[in-house]
Amino acid sequence: MTDLTHWLPADDLALITPDEQRWLAGIFERFGGYPSLEELWAVMDEPWRELNCDPEVMDARIGTFYAHPVWLLNGLFIEQHAQSLDNRRGFTDWVAAQSPRRVADYGGGFGGLARMIGAACPTAEVEVIEPHPHPLAIERARRSLNVRYRPALDGEYDILIATDVFEHVPDPLGLAAETAAALKPGGRYLIANCFYPAVLCHLPSTFHFRYSWDQAMEAMGLNFSGSVLYGQVFDKPSELHLDAARIVERKSVKLWLFLKPIPSSVAKRLMRMFA
Repeated sequence: MTDLTHWLPADDLALITPDEQRWLAGIFERFGGYPSLEELWAVMDEPWRELNCDPEVMDARIGTFYAHPVWLLNGLFIEQHAQSLDNRRGFTDWVAAQSPRRVADYGGGFGGLARMIGAACPTAEVEVIEPHPHPLAIERARRSLNVRYRPALDGEYDILIATDVFEHVPDPLGLAAETAAALKPGGRYLIANCFYPAVLCHLPSTFHFRYSWDQAMEAMGLNFSGSVLYGQVFDKPSELHLDAARIVERKSVKLWLFLKPIPSSVAKRLMRMFA
């Protein structure tokens, strides 16, 4: 079996179960180290297929999939992948420029982005919102004085972040409204989506939002205020209007069948005209 101490400190390995270690060792042996991004995506699809997950049925298979060691691999991968780190530095720089007092990274997984924000904003409280974080992720957060895990949002936040989250859930619009409610009036929401079939756990039912997400957010009352790398920033007014966003969603679903084969720049303009 591949010696994992070449890739992880012994203290970290103590927090990874023997089964997880065996699985990781197999991956490192198979690829001669960390896989490439494209190889990681292919590896992520393997347990989805093995578990026979159905993107239209959110049952126990989905829960088992998100507890698979592939997500530990994903977290470890991001913390050594140049492009992923560059993205997180860009997000961190933007957050630091806002001088927030309280930040939540919703669905923040392994917590790498939250830890970077915690270091850049030492006076801010930074929370990773994950119901079942890995023990190694909890330990790495513990080493940061101002970063901690929470199972759910609690109270008001200056900034919310959701990167690569909404394409994984059956009702992204409802979750966006639920999470945005935790923003204080005038708070800012940084959202980065990938409504594309990069991996099988990106739900096809969400793909229509690749052309209508910004419109739905604006209909909800979240005001677009700029972009940060592949993410968009929305400012929260005093009230949210999910019903208005649902109207955009229903039109988007109907238009999606016609817009799928059209070049994206044209499809986005047509969606804005008719949704």
